Amino acid sequence: MARLAIFQPDARSGARLTAALGGAHDLVRCTSWEELTDAMETAAVEGCLLDADHPSRDLAIPRIKLLRDSYPDFALIGFTDRETPIEYYRLGASGLEGFVAGTAGAMTTRNAVDEALAIRRGRIVGHALEAHVEAPLPDAVGWSVVHATSDVTVEELARGVGCSLRALRENLRARSLPTPAVLMLWGRLVAAAARLHRDGRGVEETAFAVGYSSGPSLARASRNQMGATPMQLAERGPEHVVESFVSHVTGAHIRVSLGPTSSTEPIHE
Repeated sequence: MARLAIFQPDARSGARLTAALGGAHDLVRCTSWEELTDAMETAAVEGCLLDADHPSRDLAIPRIKLLRDSYPDFALIGFTDRETPIEYYRLGASGLEGFVAGTAGAMTTRNAVDEALAIRRGRIVGHALEAHVEAPLPDAVGWSVVHATSDVTVEELARGVGCSLRALRENLRARSLPTPAVLMLWGRLVAAAARLHRDGRGVEETAFAVGYSSGPSLARASRNQMGATPMQLAERGPEHVVESFVSHVTGAHIRVSLGPTSSTEPIHE
């Protein structure tokens, strides 16, 4: 399970959010901005769901921006009773990856949190790869992690890294790098490993979530690319997939941490 801080001073709203997320995530309840900052520093959380209207929107926005600047690798999701497009725009500009409206049900809340965590994981994976593989591989694999649960195409991947599909293919081919489709496959494997290892999801559920028709289909992809089973992904986590990708592309052996504070280091043999 991902560990999340919840900052919601209102007891009723806090109870509703806890009920929606408690079965899927490990939660740390906070009742003040100070407690939230302390949780971000000491509780090994991956992100937080925070009240974007406390004590008012105008006062919350600067605090959210400070959190984003101070903790760039965390997922930030805002809880708000305002649902107008202009208010969502303001929240997005403040650094939030997702929003939960006051009227949202449990499934909508969980989906918003999962999407924000996917954005966080994609960002961290991209950062972890930057020191070890050439552009556009970090952005491409990171984008693929974010969109692993969506029905996306290689054309969308190319747009996501800022070029046409033809230009992306020629760029990769000229340097004997994996094709766009293979990069998307690696992104799905990272996302699958995160779900299996961190979120405690089952193999079949994970396979469907990241675009495979069945658990055996996920197993074949993992075995073909990494020589690993889904159970091994569950044991070793997304770090192992990133390490295998770097080894696959460069032959280098590294150690990766994709926790609340990410890092990479070479393995000296």
